[in-house]
Amino acid sequence: MLKHVMKNPHKVLPQLLAAAIGSWGFFCTGLVRGWSSPGIPSLNATKNFEIESSDIAWIASVPPLCALIGALLATYPLQHFGRRRTLIGLSIPFFIGFLLMGLTYFGRHKAMLYVGRVITGLVNGALTPASQIYISECSSPHIRGVLSSLTASALAFGILTPYIIGAFVDWWTLALTLIIFPVMLLVGMIFMPETPIWLMANKREDEARRALQRLRGKRTDIDAEFVRIKENQEKNDKKEHKIQPRELLKGSVLKPLSISMGIMFFQQFTGINAMVFYTVNIFKSAGSSIDGRYATIIVGVVQLIATAFSGFFVDRYGRRILLLGSASIVSCSLAAMGSFFYMQDQWGPELATEKLGWLPLLSLIVFFIAFSGGYANVPFILMGEMFPARYRSILGPLSSSFNLCCTFIVVRSFPTMQITIGKYGAFWFFMSCTLAGIVFVYFLLPETKGKTLEDIEKIFSAKYDAAGVLKTAEMQADNSLEVKITPSTLSDDIETNKPNDGNLRHQKSKNSGSVALENGNQIATFSLKPIIDSEEEDDGSLVAAPL
Repeated sequence: MLKHVMKNPHKVLPQLLAAAIGSWGFFCTGLVRGWSSPGIPSLNATKNFEIESSDIAWIASVPPLCALIGALLATYPLQHFGRRRTLIGLSIPFFIGFLLMGLTYFGRHKAMLYVGRVITGLVNGALTPASQIYISECSSPHIRGVLSSLTASALAFGILTPYIIGAFVDWWTLALTLIIFPVMLLVGMIFMPETPIWLMANKREDEARRALQRLRGKRTDIDAEFVRIKENQEKNDKKEHKIQPRELLKGSVLKPLSISMGIMFFQQFTGINAMVFYTVNIFKSAGSSIDGRYATIIVGVVQLIATAFSGFFVDRYGRRILLLGSASIVSCSLAAMGSFFYMQDQWGPELATEKLGWLPLLSLIVFFIAFSGGYANVPFILMGEMFPARYRSILGPLSSSFNLCCTFIVVRSFPTMQITIGKYGAFWFFMSCTLAGIVFVYFLLPETKGKTLEDIEKIFSAKYDAAGVLKTAEMQADNSLEVKITPSTLSDDIETNKPNDGNLRHQKSKNSGSVALENGNQIATFSLKPIIDSEEEDDGSLVAAPL
């Protein structure tokens, strides 16, 4: 990224600015998640209105449930009002939600707090795809991956911010302080352009050219990229029919969707959001010698740094290796955390804290580093890679919504699990799920590193073998081949070589678009149409999901 900035600052800096402001939506998403950790204990300590323990659990867990709905509702404004105006519009209810939460202290009724959390949860879900799509459609292909990774760092920074502020103020002051950040998103997006892809899709070609020129720099020649965007849109306009529900039942669709949902399940059942939402409570339960508020800040800083660096490892080591390594270390840290609470139960809190008081903080730090190194990013990268291009706009939200559903289940059930099976039982349950995830990844997840999106689609297609080669039995049916076995004398315009050890050889015709296959003493001449296995990938598209 730095190399591109130094080489073409006039071209990269406008995109970097758009990505930084667009990723502020993920920062605001992190605020909602991060508020719970310092906010819930503070609410219990300073509440001046009637509220039950069950209400506390719902107040912590209702945003992920509402985010599930918000992610599905975001489709309409994104399509009809644009990415930029959607982000501007979402910042307003975000402001209102945090304002209601803060004013609950003066209104003295839990309904205000509930409504505030519901609103911020809905906006939380809608902001995630809006921000990610805006960034991806504003970025040029060669830096899109790096710019898109800003969202994960922004999310971690957003979680850390309430940790820091909440260490020094009460829950309601924290909520009122956080209203500043949605306003920053609103003001920043006002000065940003709409994405060229959305403008082109809505027949606003002149505006699309101006937006693209602004994003690429005034001195950049945008003609080639503009033509590509226009041609892609013309191709989309010529689609013959809408997607039918029965198409989603094909193996080439169900296989990647099932794998993606499986990875999402195991990501959430590492207990990541239980750790994020209840960090302070975990340290208080552990009786750690370090103040829970400050330990939370340490954990948040570690998570931010690890997330920022994790984006550089995906294309170097591959998806499978990162997931397997991440899950292995995460399971060890969960085992250690569970062991501490088991010893606390056996020895008593004082003796356990005296001998092992350092273990909870160390375990959580290792947990967040390991999680950020694989499970934080890879599930969402796979979601964007594995789905066929034609169905990506449907399968992406389905997988994201399933992820949010799992988030809600984990956050809502964690307090109950600690009561029913004990604190150590809860952590060992997450450890068992993480170990099961290792088995799932090892046996079912194909490696996608270095493969084109078209090659990845072939992995899940019954028409291709494991190497991505079209099966012989499918060639005639799919490509209308006319096969003619002829003597070994070929026409003048076809070049061939004698087979070596009986291996099948083929050569393309120079002029006729035919192919000659030679095996032994026979020649098979194929007159064929071009093979089209999938639609070309629109590199302006990218599917989002929250952590």
